[in-house]
Amino acid sequence: MTMRLRFRRVLVTACAAVLAVPLASHASDADPWDGAWHTSLSVYGWLPGISATMRYRLPNGTIFTNRSDSGLLSKLSGAFMMDVTVRKGRWGVYADLDWVKFSDEDGRVAQVGGRWIGADAHLDTRWNAKGGLATLAGVYTLGHSSQGYVDLLLGARYLWLKGNVGWNFGIEGTGGRFGIEDSGHLNRQTHVTDGIIGVRGRWTPFPSHAVFIPYYFDSGTGSSDRTQQYVAGIGYAFHWGDIALNYRDVEYHEHGSDAFLRDVRLSGPSLTLSWTF
Repeated sequence: MTMRLRFRRVLVTACAAVLAVPLASHASDADPWDGAWHTSLSVYGWLPGISATMRYRLPNGTIFTNRSDSGLLSKLSGAFMMDVTVRKGRWGVYADLDWVKFSDEDGRVAQVGGRWIGADAHLDTRWNAKGGLATLAGVYTLGHSSQGYVDLLLGARYLWLKGNVGWNFGIEGTGGRFGIEDSGHLNRQTHVTDGIIGVRGRWTPFPSHAVFIPYYFDSGTGSSDRTQQYVAGIGYAFHWGDIALNYRDVEYHEHGSDAFLRDVRLSGPSLTLSWTF
């Protein structure tokens, strides 16, 4: 219920921002490829869940892995998202900013010192995570028509993520068998920068051209072994701008022996409001 209320607040804020834009700025009337400067601005409410495997170092130097027991639509406690594209003709610049926070997630110790721990050991944890995503890319339009457009993107994505994990294995305790104290708290953070390449655009297969299908995909590597993002959904174009209901998935994979992030996935539905001027 709390998550739904936060999502509604984001949606109300986004709607207010759209209504504040002068109606003279009609997204449907603007031609982004007419050779003049154009800006597209989007604000969106995203309800991602988090699935993550993170590594922490114990005081004795041993590395242990905490695995999330939470899936999609988990305990999101804060979010902010927006993106902007500035273009002239076929060329442009795209930027996307996201901040998310998750609180009081369920997890368990999955590995200690390279040794896998079975779920029957009941080494349950509680953990929090917060972080930001920033994407900056150059844009080149490969093609456009009355039925949509396709953009090529080339740039970089930056991730900052901080995780805190705490545990108390109960009165009797079971952690001693695996070289971990029966209670404790640790935190760790990471900064990851990856080069990305991708495509995005929209397809309007219907005669009215009001209903459209937005899409986005990128993949890259750098500080992480692999990262990828995809977005797909359905939207409707009004005289003041567009509204779209999408599903968005962002993934990171990092397998170094001491890497904080092993696997992280943020995914869930989003509602986007955008306009072009």
